[in-house]
Amino acid sequence: MTVEMLENGAERFVTEGGVSITRRRHDTPYESAIEDFIDGLDSRRGAVFSSNYEYPGRYTRWDTAVIDPPVVVSAKGRAMKIEALNQRGEAMLPALGGALQGLADVTITENSARLIRLDVAEPSGSFTEEERSRVPSVFTVLRAVVALFRTDHDANLGLYGAFGYDLAFQFDPVRLKLERPQDQRDIVLFLPDEILIVDHYSARAWLDRYDYA
Repeated sequence: MTVEMLENGAERFVTEGGVSITRRRHDTPYESAIEDFIDGLDSRRGAVFSSNYEYPGRYTRWDTAVIDPPVVVSAKGRAMKIEALNQRGEAMLPALGGALQGLADVTITENSARLIRLDVAEPSGSFTEEERSRVPSVFTVLRAVVALFRTDHDANLGLYGAFGYDLAFQFDPVRLKLERPQDQRDIVLFLPDEILIVDHYSARAWLDRYDYA
């Protein structure tokens, strides 16, 4: 698959899952780029990833941020939700639902314009250590979502968010002693349509905006 250059300077490519994406890149002032996104998180959904840990070619060189994402994936235990957060997210949900249809060990319990609910089955039988990471879990769903949007034409496109420690219990069946809060989530991942990239080595910042079709 190749990248098509459009007359307006945008780029169009198709992911391995068949999603057509148009990407538009806009430079943004370097000095205040990440601070503007951090301030926005006081009242808007999103995430900022930044580190002062030095490792050649990684961490301190790059800051990445997303804000106002169209879709969020969340989970508590083996119950998952994929939610459209705006109209752009609603347009993306049919493709996501299609990628999850017929997925082994996953039951879609609700599929509406703004919400997909799923339940992941408990693993049965015994597994070798090599097989353990592939037992039914919330990662079964995440692998399908990643496969839908996988592409070699964009290194930044993906899911952004956080994983909770309790995910380990999906692979090691440990009886919980402490009650978890009702609002606890084990996963919160955003699928963005706008990503800020800050390159501290070149003192540049830019926004990549995505249209999905």
